Amino acid sequence: MSTAKQLTRFMYPLFESIYLNDGVFRNLPYHEARMKNSIKILFDQESKIELATQLSKISFPVQGLFKTRIIYGTESNDVEFVPYTIRPVQSLKLVEGGPICYGHKFTDRTDLAKLLTQRGASDDIIIIKNGLITDSSYANIIFKKGDLWFTPESYLLKGTMRQYLLDNGLIAEANITVFNFHQYQSCKLINSMLGMNGTEIAINSIN
Repeated sequence: MSTAKQLTRFMYPLFESIYLNDGVFRNLPYHEARMKNSIKILFDQESKIELATQLSKISFPVQGLFKTRIIYGTESNDVEFVPYTIRPVQSLKLVEGGPICYGHKFTDRTDLAKLLTQRGASDDIIIIKNGLITDSSYANIIFKKGDLWFTPESYLLKGTMRQYLLDNGLIAEANITVFNFHQYQSCKLINSMLGMNGTEIAINSIN
């Protein structure tokens, strides 16, 4: 195992954010698959995580909208339920990501937080790598053209909602760059909590 992976193992545990509304969890198989994949890649171990079984054994809210936050590693995990409200995002700032890499959901988000400080008066950022559109500071992105929605092929994190929408034909991948994103009418941030219900942001609100 590389030094980087060793540091990740001992210093930077992982987490999942799962949508819970009126006692119903959303997309558990997608979250479970990502957790198992991260443990396999980072720690070279096979995981026996079974989210549905685990969550059925603990008390959870049955009314209202909550973010289920699971912090985990190879040996154990913690679960907490946090009341959730959608934070409106109406403007985005293009920010160069440099060497940033966020292929797994680490609790250490230092590099993302540093990039976010460059947002200026904008609500959030769009991270650029090699001229390609990737993600915001906390979500994947979809762009609207006509009646269709497209998501960048060049994402940082393989989001569970992104994958769900692709699998169900609700969005498609496209090569979206700093040079061609103006071809789209608007965009939205998507993640496990937002689904496709986030604020629609006009393209001219990206600077």
